[in-house]
Amino acid sequence: MKRNTITCTMSLLAVAIVSSLATAHADTTAAQPVSTSQPVTGAQTADASSPDNTKKDQKKKDQNVAATLSTVVVTPLRSSLGSAAEVKQDSDNIVDSIVSEDIGKMPDNSVADALQRITGVQVAQGFQGETSSVVVRGLPNVVTTLNGREIVSGVGRSYAFQNLPATAVKSVQVYKTSDASLPAGGIAGLVDMQLFRPFDFKGLEVAGTVTGINSANAGRTDGTGSFLVSDRWKTDAGEFGALLNASIITQHYDYKAVWGDFPRLLTDAQGNALRSPSGTLVEVPNGFGADYNIGYRRRPELNYAVQWAPNDHTEIYAEGLYDWDHDSYSQPFFFTFPTGVVTPSSYTVGNHCYPDQLAGQYYGQTICDATSATWSGNSYAATSTQAHAQHGHDIQNAIGAKWHNDVLSLSTELSSTLSSFMDNTFIVDTFLKGPITTVWNGTAGNRQNWSLLGSPQNDASNYYLNGLFQNWSVQRGKELSWRADGVYTFDSGFFQNLQFGVRADDHRANYEGSVQVSIPPPGGTGAIALDPNPANQVLARFPANYFCAMPSSSALPGGWLSGCYNYLNGNANAIRALYGTNQGLQPTDPGRFYNIDEKDFAGYLQTAYATTVFGMPLDGLIGVRIEDINRNLNAFSYNSATNVYSPLALSTSAPVYLPNVSAVLHITDALQARFVAAKTVTYPNFGDLNPSMSLNPGTINRAGNGSSGNAYLTPIKSNNYDMSLEWYFAPGSYASAGAFYRNIKGYVQSYVTDEVIGGQPYQISSPESAGNGFLDGVELAYQQFFDFLPGAWNGLGVQVNYTYINGSTKSPQYLGGPMVTTPLQNVSKHNGNAVLMYEKYGWSLRLAYNYRSRFIDGFNAVNVASVNDEIAPANQVDLSVAYNLNDHSTVVLGMTNLLGANLHQYWGDGTSRPRDIRYQDRTVNLGFRFKL
Repeated sequence: MKRNTITCTMSLLAVAIVSSLATAHADTTAAQPVSTSQPVTGAQTADASSPDNTKKDQKKKDQNVAATLSTVVVTPLRSSLGSAAEVKQDSDNIVDSIVSEDIGKMPDNSVADALQRITGVQVAQGFQGETSSVVVRGLPNVVTTLNGREIVSGVGRSYAFQNLPATAVKSVQVYKTSDASLPAGGIAGLVDMQLFRPFDFKGLEVAGTVTGINSANAGRTDGTGSFLVSDRWKTDAGEFGALLNASIITQHYDYKAVWGDFPRLLTDAQGNALRSPSGTLVEVPNGFGADYNIGYRRRPELNYAVQWAPNDHTEIYAEGLYDWDHDSYSQPFFFTFPTGVVTPSSYTVGNHCYPDQLAGQYYGQTICDATSATWSGNSYAATSTQAHAQHGHDIQNAIGAKWHNDVLSLSTELSSTLSSFMDNTFIVDTFLKGPITTVWNGTAGNRQNWSLLGSPQNDASNYYLNGLFQNWSVQRGKELSWRADGVYTFDSGFFQNLQFGVRADDHRANYEGSVQVSIPPPGGTGAIALDPNPANQVLARFPANYFCAMPSSSALPGGWLSGCYNYLNGNANAIRALYGTNQGLQPTDPGRFYNIDEKDFAGYLQTAYATTVFGMPLDGLIGVRIEDINRNLNAFSYNSATNVYSPLALSTSAPVYLPNVSAVLHITDALQARFVAAKTVTYPNFGDLNPSMSLNPGTINRAGNGSSGNAYLTPIKSNNYDMSLEWYFAPGSYASAGAFYRNIKGYVQSYVTDEVIGGQPYQISSPESAGNGFLDGVELAYQQFFDFLPGAWNGLGVQVNYTYINGSTKSPQYLGGPMVTTPLQNVSKHNGNAVLMYEKYGWSLRLAYNYRSRFIDGFNAVNVASVNDEIAPANQVDLSVAYNLNDHSTVVLGMTNLLGANLHQYWGDGTSRPRDIRYQDRTVNLGFRFKL
């Protein structure tokens, strides 16, 4: 049922000697003459260099196009949805995608934002107000590729999708199953981003976008833009094409979070347990705080592509991507820690009760959550300003070539990826003179509502200097990769072709970070709160413009004062001199250093087959991939008894064997059933492999914290099984139902444990390989434009998808604790998207709602409530409206988070112990697109 021939690439040397070199890159699209590439007309199907080894039935495609043209005008949105449906239908794998309607028309600002529209993909915002977390079917373990080749950011194993503006992309495809030709490394799947190339177009193309985006929380309007120019020429030496595209995203942001510290037993100042009127123990937060992130970032991007087709059988190309990240932001904290320090003057207790889970004299006794409290006395309340300056880049360049004849297709490609990310943080802590009265008004709105009585935090004269804290880190990634692939097509028979290839890769990750020490102010702090050192009153040391006022929120009314970002950055050396420390950056911490070199050698062999079963066509793939990773690690081991770091060098090897089989049964031209089975693997994060220990000493209000890794973490292995039934009942329309099962071994999860190091308490975060686990679920999807409706109504369309996920693993309840069955981190049971679309009379409208249910974010040190840390995501409603002024220009209006949804985080299950409320921004953008 599918096309059997291949488009491939081969090296420059191979091109010079034509077909004498037998190394190649497999690709199962048709072997069309390279110089006759079709232009983009609205939607763009998968690029020839896509990692999907598919074969497409050209007759079926032609029939679909003819049917479309005979019933409805093909508009850009319909065309893009039709192309995405075609990719899904024709793939040997289970693939869902989004395709740009035209140049610069990918929805959303970044690729990270656009991914949330794909069935089974969930996203989340980070503390800097942008999408930074992408998981597929609940798992973050994905491989990322650009035009079919691997790309990574920093010391990560995947790409930071927020770095790439969506205007640069023609399609994003999510592979939820695998075959032998795909790079290994993602038990969740693979995300491939396709950029435009000059042979995608008929001739000269000039297009651009200009957009202004207003962020409600920041109260600022910023500009984004893109510009693309591409052309192709026929010469005596063949056909040439060149493309250049530039984009930029800028944004001011104000991301606020208000939080409650971990749950603990309510005591008086002497540590005696206090009880409810019914005699039960009482749980309260250890403290209360707020964490704001206020800043400005710029993300420029540049990509190019050059193609040369000397004849109908050969193509040589070079292409590259450059993206940059510049982010300057203030991260002010405001917090109070009265619990256990002073006796509460009043408190109330609710009826949510459970057994105390903290080992000790009260273990197992009934403890109930408090609902409000007030503390007055000599407690610690403070603000802290963290001035961050961050910058980084990702650079990838590739050169390759393709060659084919009627039976053989060969290709090769050499690529280089360089990535870095640097963070320099300068922190000055200040505290408030006591006595302090902390008023906790409970958890209405699923948040911690608190304040200081009389708002002393708004009087600059109440502030006194505390510690100076400096922190920097630099991460660098470097990858040099070569691949060679080929496909030999058989004339007839059960086996349609033989696909083969090899890959060699050298991936290096280097991380360095500074020592983390809080330097006390000159003369010391004095008796904190009640009797501070008057010489260290902030107004005695700094001018009045040191302070900036922070905005209030519904959970924390009144705001507070904190050091200004510009003052700290502009006077860093003067502040260092005041604190009596060295000028410039702090020295490197051996516990925050590692250098890892991984050499990966892989080969695969795979065949496509086709036959009939009960008169119905059946086709698919059978293959195996073999990978061998040789890892060399240099770091420093840590002896907690002597506080001595010693150089450490380790070498490990991890060969893996990854078989796969797939089958697609074409019940009718429109109805097909699919089955895919494959073994997949994910390698541990580089940071998790660092065996050293990084320590951040404690403060007056908290124990110290730290982290350590394990150089002998094994790869996460998974046996994957997928089935689906897909009905393509009209052009661009389909309904599908699928089921999946993952048998996972060694899933890496993070745990926080309490340890005493050098006589001081620390909470240490460490990764651990869990035991056997599973993940399974079902996916439902439906997409249709209602062309059968009369008049204006036939412009309506819908997209609806739902994914149910269930998963668990055997793991220690805490490091060193008993083995228990726990849910997998990041996995939401219920996930879905609903999109209402309209496209007619030059108008294009989308109203989209994305939903993700609550999930476990991590496992804490054991407390009275539980070890789970759970998140209820912000489920947003977004709107985009576009109107075509003419054939060359469009006005676009977009709105995000229309209903003002916020993220909520909890300590344990239920809603009675909120950890965070994170105030998600709402944006409005107005833009203009043109295409000449």
